[in-house]
Amino acid sequence: MELTQRQLLMLCVALAALVVVLIVIHCGRRATNARLRKRIRSGRFIHYTDFENNWITDDVDGEPTGYKYNDFSGCYVIMIFEKKVHFNRFKNYENIYIGQSVNVCQRVHNHFSGKGKGDVYADIKYGMEAYVRIIPCKVKKLNKMEKKLIEAFNATESYNKTRGGAKLTKK
Repeated sequence: MELTQRQLLMLCVALAALVVVLIVIHCGRRATNARLRKRIRSGRFIHYTDFENNWITDDVDGEPTGYKYNDFSGCYVIMIFEKKVHFNRFKNYENIYIGQSVNVCQRVHNHFSGKGKGDVYADIKYGMEAYVRIIPCKVKKLNKMEKKLIEAFNATESYNKTRGGAKLTKK
């Protein structure tokens, strides 16, 4: 079957339109990822020693308090640096690990105490500086948020081995 000149022209126009649409989608995704990275980096990061020092504390009445007793669902971004970060410059990290949990504080504590992601604990053990940013999130939105964060930070090029989104198991 031979195409007429008109059919060939229409095919070229359709292909060009498809390429333009794909470029627009790609640029939109890059801009969205850049905004998310900026929002996360401008938030409150906690140095791992500060997190661990506040894992369990006592309130005024001597009752235990701290992250252990104030847990909630959310995602977290752990950034690893060679040196301490000054002036909130959370941009040039060595490695990154992103996760989620219905008990996010407990999960972060596990990473920092050797019961979570081994790479994160090894970095801390060998003198690297770790910081965590915790993002509260409703349980039903955890998978979506984790996937967005992993994509935005390109975390599969670091410690994340998947693109995120845990599968819930039925009990």
